[in-house]
Order: sequence, then structure tokens, then C-alpha cells
Amino acid sequence: MHEFSTMSSIVATVLEEGEKHDATAITRVVLDIGELTFLGEEQLRFAFQVLSEGTLLDGAELVVNRVAPEVRCDCGYMGAVEYDEKKEFHVRFPLLRCPECGGSVEVRRGRECLIKHIEIERDDVSAEG
Repeated sequence: MHEFSTMSSIVATVLEEGEKHDATAITRVVLDIGELTFLGEEQLRFAFQVLSEGTLLDGAELVVNRVAPEVRCDCGYMGAVEYDEKKEFHVRFPLLRCPECGGSVEVRRGRECLIKHIEIERDDVSAEG
């Protein structure tokens, strides 16, 4: 369950930033999560809810933007990956090879796990960062 430990780090970072900016509440957190991280959104949301209780994040909105994988090949291909779908197991595995020539690829996008945006409230003003 790497979602819980990942979200624990995210929550700690967001709370640290909120405290640096004298937040009275953190109202919104936006994340970019690459599909190649294999982090489950439902598990991330559950961990966020549990870890936020009783903190500046309590009641905050969590927005998760999924980032599709993009690869580049020496043959000139740049774009999406193909998937091997195992319907009997309800799972899709990305095939990290070039869909044009079958060669090795460089992953350009899809591994992200980024805090993209945080919205806070302060006694004096509302702020975004």
C-alpha cells in the first residue's frame, strides 16, 4: 500500500508549506499523478482523508490530475504507449516499447507525483500558491 506512504509525504509537505505561509486552513490541493506510478486514486483519497483529520487540511478538496504516459523512441516516434489488457484480472499493463518499431523507449511523461497547486486561507487574506 504505497499510496499511504506517498500521501503521508505529500500531506507533510503541504502542511509545512501552509505553516510557512501562516495558513489558518488549507482548502484545496491539486496533484499531478502519472499513470506509471501505479498509485490508485481511491487509495490516495482515502489516505488523504485519514491523514488530514485534525490538521489544517481537514475538509480540504483533493484534485488528482492523471498524467498519461508518453514515450520517445530513436526511430522518431513520440506519443502514447500501448497497453496489454488482462480483462480476467481487471488490469492494464503499459508496454514500454515503441508501438512503431518495437524498440526501447524513453519515458517522457507518466511518472510524475507532483503537488501542483495549494490554496490556503489566512486571517488577513486568501492565498494561492
